[in-house]
Amino acid sequence: MKIAIVLHSQSGHTAQFAGIIASKFTENGHEADTRLLRTSGHVSPGKKNFELRDAPEIDQYDAALFGGPVWAFTASPVIMKYLSGLKNFKGKKAACFVTMGSPFLWMGGNQAVKAMNNKLESCGAEVLMGEIVPYHFKANKAKMTEAANRFYQAITR
Repeated sequence: MKIAIVLHSQSGHTAQFAGIIASKFTENGHEADTRLLRTSGHVSPGKKNFELRDAPEIDQYDAALFGGPVWAFTASPVIMKYLSGLKNFKGKKAACFVTMGSPFLWMGGNQAVKAMNNKLESCGAEVLMGEIVPYHFKANKAKMTEAANRFYQAITR
């Protein structure tokens, strides 16, 4: 199975989470390509006046995971712009993951996953349950590993 992992990471926490997810798939014989989204210009919460550079095409993948940080109580504008540009992912499995500095999921984590899921549903994806991992000053590798295991189970069944 060929998996795309497309993400935006500012501090490195989301990239670390994506790496753990990719490792789970590759250690079990699947191909997992991690693609970090880049922008032209500075991006901050609520800013929409930026362009994505080299946004990856993911048509050739069997499934995809999309990740980003929680900014200002919702999903990063970078991952949202990418998801808005997806045209057709009909019938393919997709899931979202976010990292956040607050330990309280209601402070943006739930809203971020919901917003990302809505974008995926609009392009026809089979949307799986998303994952939220708070890091509160340091990465929580145990929670990231547990979430990666859940993603692996959901996508490969």
